[in-house]
Amino acid sequence: MNQAASNSKCLQDLVNYNFYAEAQATWNVNDLIFDLEKIKKKWSMREGLSKFHKQYLLMALVAKQLPDMVSELEDITSVDSLRTKLSNDKKKKGIHFCLQKLLEQEIGNPKNIKTGNTEDIEIGNPKDIVFNLLNSKYKKQPQPPNPEKETNLLIRIPDDVSAKQLLEIENKVRAITGCPYLRVVEIKMGSIILVFKGSQSACEQVESLHQQGLLSERLGVPIIDVEIIPSRVNLTQWFDNILTTGWQAANELLSPSRLVFRSRDEIQGTKLIDLRSDLLSHSVVLLVNLLPENDDSFEVEITLRVYPTGDNFYLPPNLKLIVLSKNEVFQEVTARSEDRIIQCQFAGELGEEFTVQLVLGEAVISEDFVV
Repeated sequence: MNQAASNSKCLQDLVNYNFYAEAQATWNVNDLIFDLEKIKKKWSMREGLSKFHKQYLLMALVAKQLPDMVSELEDITSVDSLRTKLSNDKKKKGIHFCLQKLLEQEIGNPKNIKTGNTEDIEIGNPKDIVFNLLNSKYKKQPQPPNPEKETNLLIRIPDDVSAKQLLEIENKVRAITGCPYLRVVEIKMGSIILVFKGSQSACEQVESLHQQGLLSERLGVPIIDVEIIPSRVNLTQWFDNILTTGWQAANELLSPSRLVFRSRDEIQGTKLIDLRSDLLSHSVVLLVNLLPENDDSFEVEITLRVYPTGDNFYLPPNLKLIVLSKNEVFQEVTARSEDRIIQCQFAGELGEEFTVQLVLGEAVISEDFVV
């Protein structure tokens, strides 16, 4: 572990970390502050960055402007007092001086201005810090998510928000995590449940902000609950009437006329799947039917069925239902023209894992299960 990483806890103890998690998503914050500390100590007789330096830097990294910083910084009462402190600090080898030494270039475009009878130096827009750091080693490079490792994140909010607010919330969650791949994929009314899909680390970061009591402030709406959905659907829990979040009883998505007759021992769960192919959206319903083979057996008979939705009578032609076991294709069924249902059936042992994929053109939706 490098020195910057080992100093992380100490760093968090020193700074009001309202903006630490948000900045850390996009920047290698600990490395940046560690390197700036070395420069500050070199030029200021071993005196490191102050709490003010670190707070100001973190807010600059998350694109806060001077007026927004005033209420967050101690002993700062106005934009003018903040500019004065930054200007005086520059003469004392402050944060702008250290950044310029670190990056070997000017930060912003300082200029002389007159304020009454005193001459001051105007500090450039905090965005200049971000601009000069963009191509540095301190900027994290987002990686496309591995579809096999995507995680679902539920954020429950009150139901009195507007469509515009929902869009703003989605954009803010992306900004907080630095993950452009997070997106809302489902909205349920009552209280509104926003279901995001993204990397495990991005979802954990949002959950952490909620646990710290900071997420409501960031998103601008009250937060009722945040939950990370397990990556695998535990089918055994369905027999205890615990349907996995995101799944619904069969009669909630399918009319009785579409459902195949089932015995009272069978358990059914359904999920609405949206497949986007050739610039068109095709919605289908995936049904999972479970039937214990007998009381003494550790096997469950599993039937998978795919139905069209709404007024559609037929499934999209060439829609594939694929079952994978240990990353190898175990069963595969393809919808033909005018197919109203496709299905496959197999036995699963307790603890066995498998993946179901729905494939249409380049669109692939995967669901992981454990019996």
